[in-house]
Amino acid sequence: MACLWHHQTETTLEIPSTELFSNVTYYIILVTVGEVKWKVKHRYKDFYNLHNRLVLDHGVSKDILPSKKVIGNKSNEFVESRRNALEKYLQKILTFLKRMMPKVFVEFLDFHLYDIYFILQELSLKCYAEADFILSSTKTYTLTPLELHAISEFLKVPFPEVENRLDLGPILDMCSQLENLTIAGSSNNYLQSSIVLNKLPFEITHLKIQNSLYLKNVSFKMIHSLGNLRNTLSSLKVSYTTTENVSDVLQCDILHKNTIEGSEKWLALETLDLSHNNIIDIDKTISLAVNLKHLVLNDNKISTISNLTHLPKLEHLSIINNLITICDELHTKVGNIKTMNLSQNNIVTAKGFCKVYSLENLDLSCNKITDVEELEYLGKLPCLENMRLTGNSVSTEVDYRVKVLELFGERAKDIYLDNEKASQAELDKVSVLRALRIVKEGKTPDLSIEKSDNSSSSG
Repeated sequence: MACLWHHQTETTLEIPSTELFSNVTYYIILVTVGEVKWKVKHRYKDFYNLHNRLVLDHGVSKDILPSKKVIGNKSNEFVESRRNALEKYLQKILTFLKRMMPKVFVEFLDFHLYDIYFILQELSLKCYAEADFILSSTKTYTLTPLELHAISEFLKVPFPEVENRLDLGPILDMCSQLENLTIAGSSNNYLQSSIVLNKLPFEITHLKIQNSLYLKNVSFKMIHSLGNLRNTLSSLKVSYTTTENVSDVLQCDILHKNTIEGSEKWLALETLDLSHNNIIDIDKTISLAVNLKHLVLNDNKISTISNLTHLPKLEHLSIINNLITICDELHTKVGNIKTMNLSQNNIVTAKGFCKVYSLENLDLSCNKITDVEELEYLGKLPCLENMRLTGNSVSTEVDYRVKVLELFGERAKDIYLDNEKASQAELDKVSVLRALRIVKEGKTPDLSIEKSDNSSSSG
């Protein structure tokens, strides 16, 4: 991360090359601040306008800018001569204005995009101008690791007294009142610089987010402190990262991630969405979210469901598009769950659901269930009311709906299968199938319940 004030002697300006675009010559400026480099592209007209501003407002000598030339200004010799002259011009201006760094010069060289101090100046002005609107409407804001790193570094190291002294007040004041924050990172080079956002360490210590935090494409290795978020955050969403373990998220600022003893619990967290990552299993770290109600793990690489009994308040679980094949004895792994969405996996049987008696809603669509017999275990679930099975081979069988509804016996009339409640015609067929099943077992069928139901519905 660039910081002119801490790298005064390591800051250089060069114009190593030019570029012709639409018959206009652009001069490629290479700015180096310590280990950070970036490129800026300007035509001669931009230099001319900059110079006039600096002459009028900042005491720069009028004669040091290379003069205009109308005829022959496209020849290689002239362009090379002007390139060299403009490079020397910038070096002189930098030496003259280094302690002052007026805004017009900062923006000409893009310091406001890459340098800690000037990034925060821009952010402070933006927060001051927009805070009232943001806090009176969505209370939602987006920051980058670059901006958070800049805040963290600025608060660590003293900066010299300069013109236009930086005031972090508007930033910290607005961020302390936000309800929702998004932090958007990237693994690519930032704009035209050598900076990579996901290689910048940062803290969230100075933010007091009260509702939700969305971490998109960030590196958890770079988060050094979460501050008080574990006690205030009710919703956490993480997506498009390379993380493979839940511990990388919930213990991102904990040094030893191989144990949960001594780790801080997420006391306010009720919703955790870890979709679109590379998570391979649900490790014991999940127990740190002691009050979790909603857990979303869509589009990962999970093959087994585990460790969810440590979440006594968990009601909704979604693990769509993962690698789950068999769900064994789920009642020992999920607690008093009410809603499960396991669509787009490789599940072949519902046997593992047979004792999940609290289950009310189940989505097994787009799996690999081929036989109705593999669904008979669901008929034993007393609270199950909604079930989706579309996208499985079994859903293409003749009278598929009737065969599945028959598994629920007297409760068939209360079941929504594939978002549709049973029709009277289907219920009549269910009654016949039940009767045939009873006769096959050597018993005498009693259709009084079905008749009573039918007569009451017709009345």
